[in-house]
Amino acid sequence: MLHIIFLLAATAGVGVPAVVGLPMLNTELERGIAMANVAATAESIFYEEAEEVYTQARDILPRIKGLTRDDHSALETKMSDLRMALQIVPGATSKLLQPAPKVYVLPRANLG
Repeated sequence: MLHIIFLLAATAGVGVPAVVGLPMLNTELERGIAMANVAATAESIFYEEAEEVYTQARDILPRIKGLTRDDHSALETKMSDLRMALQIVPGATSKLLQPAPKVYVLPRANLG
């Protein structure tokens, strides 16, 4: 029940306290990593579930209020581990899992 309340609050854009959000997201990421590790192909139900966990975690993490730097870093590392576990599944080609493109900003020309 608490899990549903957490997801509803996070989806509604309401800040979720770290005391609730940290253990919930940590558990979900561990579950996602386990599912990705047993997925034989990208068409597997385990792959689909793990990909959904990744998407939800990416959206929910910024809404957890009061995380310490260490807690935030640990969750980011687990998200990265999940993304890598999904990327090595045979047939994985989701754009969701591709590394973010690097953005280069060119200096403005001095036309004056």
